[in-house]
Amino acid sequence: MVKLLDLPAELDPDFVLQVLLAREALGTTAVGDGIAIPHVRNPILLQLPIPKVALCFLDQPVDFEALDGKPVQILFTVTSPTVKMHLHLLSKLAYALRDHRLREALRTPCDRDRIMAVLKNIEQDIGRPST
Repeated sequence: MVKLLDLPAELDPDFVLQVLLAREALGTTAVGDGIAIPHVRNPILLQLPIPKVALCFLDQPVDFEALDGKPVQILFTVTSPTVKMHLHLLSKLAYALRDHRLREALRTPCDRDRIMAVLKNIEQDIGRPST
């Protein structure tokens, strides 16, 4: 998973993995329904220039000790340069994952265009007043 993050060349992937595992040791990042959001506790450690969210579909489910007991097969890994941006991304992603449209799109992992379209629609909906 770490190798898929498109990290800067000077950032050691093993270090990133250790930081992610250290965060996971504090408590699960699983949000239920086979989905987890692994992220670092302190994003400044990575010194990244831009925020990123990477989506990864695992070949084999992994036990993340999710509250619903379901093993994780979908990972959204969040990296960002600042704590504020990090919390903002986590918040938006958590909101999006509550939407049935995204959960439905995630059932077809090969359809990246559909997943991105759904995410864009949800992001647009965030700014609209509720009716």
